[in-house]
Amino acid sequence: MADAPARPLLSAAAIWRVADLLRGGMEPVEYGPVILAFTMLRRLELSRARPACWLDAVACAPDPVGRLDRLIARLPASVRDILSHLEVMPLARRLARTGRLAAMAAHFAALDLSPDRYGSEAMARLFEELVHHFSTSQRTGAHFTPPEVTDLMVDLVFAPDGPGTHHALYDPAAGTGALLGRAADRLLARGVTVDLFGQEIGSRACALCRADMLLRGHAPGHIASGDTLAHDGHAGRRFARMLSNPPFGLDWRHIRDTIQAEHARGNAGRFAPGLPRVSDGSMLFMLHLVAHMRGRRAGGARIGVVTHGAALSGGGPESGESAIRRYLVDQSLIDTIIALPTDMFVNTGIATYVWILDNNRPAARRDRVRLVDATGLWQRAPSGSGEKRREMTPAHIAAVVQACMVDTAMDIIRCDGTDGTPESWQVLAHNAPAPDGARDGRRIAFSRILPGREFLYHSLTVMRPARDGAPARTAFRVGMEHDPQAWFSQMIQPYDPEARLDTGRTGIGCAISFARYFSHDAPARPLAEIEADLRQSMAQLVALMPDGDDAEPE
Repeated sequence: MADAPARPLLSAAAIWRVADLLRGGMEPVEYGPVILAFTMLRRLELSRARPACWLDAVACAPDPVGRLDRLIARLPASVRDILSHLEVMPLARRLARTGRLAAMAAHFAALDLSPDRYGSEAMARLFEELVHHFSTSQRTGAHFTPPEVTDLMVDLVFAPDGPGTHHALYDPAAGTGALLGRAADRLLARGVTVDLFGQEIGSRACALCRADMLLRGHAPGHIASGDTLAHDGHAGRRFARMLSNPPFGLDWRHIRDTIQAEHARGNAGRFAPGLPRVSDGSMLFMLHLVAHMRGRRAGGARIGVVTHGAALSGGGPESGESAIRRYLVDQSLIDTIIALPTDMFVNTGIATYVWILDNNRPAARRDRVRLVDATGLWQRAPSGSGEKRREMTPAHIAAVVQACMVDTAMDIIRCDGTDGTPESWQVLAHNAPAPDGARDGRRIAFSRILPGREFLYHSLTVMRPARDGAPARTAFRVGMEHDPQAWFSQMIQPYDPEARLDTGRTGIGCAISFARYFSHDAPARPLAEIEADLRQSMAQLVALMPDGDDAEPE
């Protein structure tokens, strides 16, 4: 079923009418759970083969709370479990004690949330917005996955799969299921089917995700509840395809002991390669996904995961982040990294990236990594998109996919408008001549394919004798093509004979820098144009001086 055009499902007026019904009988912090619970009840009753009238019956009953209790008791166990996690009955009893339950049921019974009017993705978006709008922990680093980012990951992760293919698809940070649901819909249109699996830490979000699975015909029990990093709800299971947008900047100090204990298990655990700083556990999710990859002999696995910029280069050479990146490079797991436009995610404007990991690449590609700079492919988001200011169109996504499907570096010829929005673009091979008609655009790098080893570097520490205190220590990053001692002998020792190389501090780090391969500098202006601007400015300055009208700039 195709989704209807997106529009507000619960308008601000409708939400405040609910607040009017609740005011004085419940605390404002309880408004959100009530709205979620009754929205879910309304959606469930309208999604049945023969739509039910549960809420109408509750609104008209002499004993509304008893009527609701009896209705829920007749529902399947899987539905009762979902409503239990949403605390429907405790909330209903609170409402009944203040005489508001019947009015609340009548209010939601009048809302048309039927699947014919609002598709599954639109409802998933509504649930996510409600969960985050009323959550007391809005700044947890969790962000809605833009639909176009989901589409991009689906197209790349499932690129090898044709019609008739069936896979298990897993998301360890499932939220309310919007990413999994959109992925399943997009794949079904291509003739690819998936069994959906996931895990979610928030009890209400997990309940809504399970409800979405139920309404889609998937097993709600495949969505585990709890903290994925501390307690793996799918331990021992391997997946062929995985997609995730884990929280950015997740603090994991509250589960530090559990994470460190699993790290100490080495290859028997999920976090053997390294542990990132406790203030940002997003790379733990990446290791978790890698641990769940189906083995190469069984056909391998592909992963699409969203990260922020710190995952590429955060931390020094001895940090856990660097160790994790080096592990991914050494194991030849990184297929592609795509830099996305900024301001695409609601609530954050930071730089974001899509990583595609693959443990079964062709031998010719196994030790190489593709970088794609898609930061310039965007259009302004509609004014009703909240804090999301930019979006990618299907044409933008197609250009990125095109660059990812060829084994050669690609350039892009882009013509930008006055506000920086690309008005037109053309993707072509790096060594191909510019076609006729593309002379006015600016040609810049779009994708580059590089040896993974290029991201590794020697971390060298040079010590100098003490001068008024402790010995001076300077750290250098040196390419892997250099022998550390030879580099020191050539670059440092001739100019500072007293310096020495601290071999005990020599290490190997790993960092991925887009700036090294993609330049966004504007082309130099013609000299004649600069001179003309200078003459005009000088003339304006002279005119401001006393007797300036009679002066002539030299």
